[in-house]
Amino acid sequence: MKNIKEILNHLPVPYDKIKIQKCLKLLIKGLPIHYKNNILYMYLKGETLYFVTKHQAINFELYQKLSDIKMMLRLIQNKMNRCKSIKISNIKTFTTYTKKETPKKQPDLKFYLKKREGNFTNKAKNKKIYETFEEIRKILKNKERRD
Repeated sequence: MKNIKEILNHLPVPYDKIKIQKCLKLLIKGLPIHYKNNILYMYLKGETLYFVTKHQAINFELYQKLSDIKMMLRLIQNKMNRCKSIKISNIKTFTTYTKKETPKKQPDLKFYLKKREGNFTNKAKNKKIYETFEEIRKILKNKERRD
């Protein structure tokens, strides 16, 4: 019976990508919180690591800190055996622009209340409820006379 490591070694391409993703997650964990929150994702293409950010200011800050990020990568590669196979020569950052949808204004609804006349049929069977409806009818008729 083979264990999971032997099975994964027979599948080199997906297992390598899993290793790369774990190493990149370690890199993100080492970054300050405001970078973590504003990095959408990062990916490796060839020997270039790309950071995709939410805002242009974070993009600029990451660009200024490239030497620190490269140093963190070297530390991760030296400490973690699984990260030694990753070769990163360049780091680039860019921003994706997502258009924020503004909520559509709903038109003002104009409504008119129909004047109450007190004309309704009282079908209540309970005596107290019947009397309450009759009192409401009197109030509505008195308001009609005032207007």
